[in-house]
Amino acid sequence: FISSGFSALGLGAMAGGAKQAVQLVLNVGSSSIKYALYRSNAPAAAGAVHFQRLVQGLAEGIGTGGHELIKHETEQGKKKHKVPLPDHKTALNTVMELLPQDVLKGIESVGHRVVHGGESFHEAAVVDSKVIAAIETASVLAPLHNPWGLLGIRASSEVFGPSVPQVAVFDTAFHQTMEPHAFLYALPYELYQKHGIRKYGFHGTSYKYVLQRTAEVLGKPAEEVNCIICHIGNGASMAAIKNGKCVDTTMGLTPLEGLVMGTRTGDIDPAVPMHLMSNLGYTAQEVNDLLNKKSGLLGLCGTSDDREIEQRTFDKEPVGTLAKKVQVHRMRKYLGAYMVALDGELDALVFAGGMAEKSHLLRTLVCENLGRLGLTLDEARNQAEGGRFSANTPIHSEAAANAGGAQIWVVPTDEELCIAQQAHALVHAV
Repeated sequence: FISSGFSALGLGAMAGGAKQAVQLVLNVGSSSIKYALYRSNAPAAAGAVHFQRLVQGLAEGIGTGGHELIKHETEQGKKKHKVPLPDHKTALNTVMELLPQDVLKGIESVGHRVVHGGESFHEAAVVDSKVIAAIETASVLAPLHNPWGLLGIRASSEVFGPSVPQVAVFDTAFHQTMEPHAFLYALPYELYQKHGIRKYGFHGTSYKYVLQRTAEVLGKPAEEVNCIICHIGNGASMAAIKNGKCVDTTMGLTPLEGLVMGTRTGDIDPAVPMHLMSNLGYTAQEVNDLLNKKSGLLGLCGTSDDREIEQRTFDKEPVGTLAKKVQVHRMRKYLGAYMVALDGELDALVFAGGMAEKSHLLRTLVCENLGRLGLTLDEARNQAEGGRFSANTPIHSEAAANAGGAQIWVVPTDEELCIAQQAHALVHAV
């Protein structure tokens, strides 16, 4: 259960004898720390644990020598703090000073987003020396992300000491249920055996959260749900979930594979990079930058801002409209493939992530003319509230769904909350 919004309450006992604790969530990047603080209220009797967000924020510009800032949000509103942030440990200590001190005493765990867990982790893990070693090993597969996750774990361990467990929550863990025929590339098998080259998938924390919320709105256990989830933001992916387990996903060895994204190509002919290097003089690093930072929607039409692209589409501006069509075509291609992966047994198509939650146009174009496949959108529902939803919202035609079609939902994701939930569950399981 999630209580939306912020709470200004302290750590006192809840009515009915509920026991309270606090979970801190950290998402550490090369020059930033995204953070959130949750209070969990465990009922005295057996029952669901309730989580309430107390604080969230972002420390940015760490170590840059300029533009160092902490954006801090509570029930009282948003504030910006311009403070020196020479390194991550200083930034974390400064964030701690902004948090309610009486609540900090109740912190029972710190949950960390770790992008890549390789094949070592099928679920979150309490950090020890073996977990650290496994994350370091997987860093070769995510050199731009895992080292910063490790830095966050070490800085947090120094700040809170050994009495507060550090919990690693992996983006890749949710997808470890894929079968070899789904995750292997058609490369020499020894490259997988010796070097772990395979599809891993990402956004797993989001998928785990959205699956649970989808099961709730469908009124059935998560392990019985067949759904296709579209996590669409600046980074974008899709996943096919059969009986509550991932059977396929669009991202691969890295987050570059799959859908057209804000600045990433998604799927392309693997010979394109070789052509760029052999015939056009690109270096390997230049190709890497091109595919990850200069392509996708940005490359197609000059901007990665989907709001601008959508306006250009409404205005029938040719280049912006073409970029939108390329993006949607890729999504629809995977949608068809994943319906086959689920043997045509689809309970729900689910839209999550910043772009998918806020764009009625994207949802309309993805679902257009798919009635024969059991997907019929109700445009009045889809465009209610301007098509921008912050709560679980059905957007399917009830008549079509009642006639045997799949439901279509917008289910806002909350990765930080999911990390807090997993950290709480692990700490209370040991």
